[in-house]
Amino acid sequence: MKFNLKSNGLGFKALVVSGLMLASISGIAQIRSAVIADPKLGGLELSDFAGSRLNENNLQADQLLKLKVPVTVANHGKALPAGSAKIKIGLGSKLVLDPGFDLNSAGASSYFKWTSVENGGQVQVTGELISELPASMTAVDLSFRLKVKEEGNSAITANFLITNHNTSAVLSDENGANNASAIAYKIGKKLPIDPSIADGNLKLGVFPNPAKDVKAINISVLQGKLMGRYRISMYDLAGKLIKAKELQLNFVSTFTYDFGNLSAGKYIIKVDNANGTESSVLKFEKL
Repeated sequence: MKFNLKSNGLGFKALVVSGLMLASISGIAQIRSAVIADPKLGGLELSDFAGSRLNENNLQADQLLKLKVPVTVANHGKALPAGSAKIKIGLGSKLVLDPGFDLNSAGASSYFKWTSVENGGQVQVTGELISELPASMTAVDLSFRLKVKEEGNSAITANFLITNHNTSAVLSDENGANNASAIAYKIGKKLPIDPSIADGNLKLGVFPNPAKDVKAINISVLQGKLMGRYRISMYDLAGKLIKAKELQLNFVSTFTYDFGNLSAGKYIIKVDNANGTESSVLKFEKL
């Protein structure tokens, strides 16, 4: 009887030791390598499709916009592991993706899989890192085509998130303070285009008008000088914004407005100063 008990005790100890060894081996197998990197986002920018930077506090209804999201990775010579990170962009409550925009053309589609959903009253765009982001890729500019949904104020937010959701290597963020970027914006009313539209308090003239075989015109103040920051917006007769740009004018009576390639037709040019105290509306025709 004593022999049997001793035998059973040895067998039990062997079983325990064997189990501990298996658990240890399993734990070692589950240890993932570590990668230290610094994923970061630059300042967000809004522009029109002519490439002119827009004033985010004076966007117009029915306007198409381009959102630029600068992405940088300082990864100390190591690739960013696939499945270790996601970029999430919230468009705010007043902007949506243009229905004709293909998310695969946003940029870096070989590395990020882009999807979009409506969540909490805004469109949220997500880019999942599906391939290693090479150590040599130190800057990527993502670009999204947006459409104004309605008037009002809101903000675009972007975050480069460390998720480690589907990776064999654990990504550690060297500096978590530079993973987020945001830009507040304001959508104004659509410019009403009708024969009775007021000229405003700033008296301007445009030459040549009508214009043919030119890509720029001269706009002159009829009395006094222009001093400060001015926004020049061009609309078609349906009130759709065609082009917009801002100029710094330093005590001048005439400035050149370069409208580039423009289809023949009739247009409205609206000039406003930065603080809204001066404005003018000009009728212009391209032959």
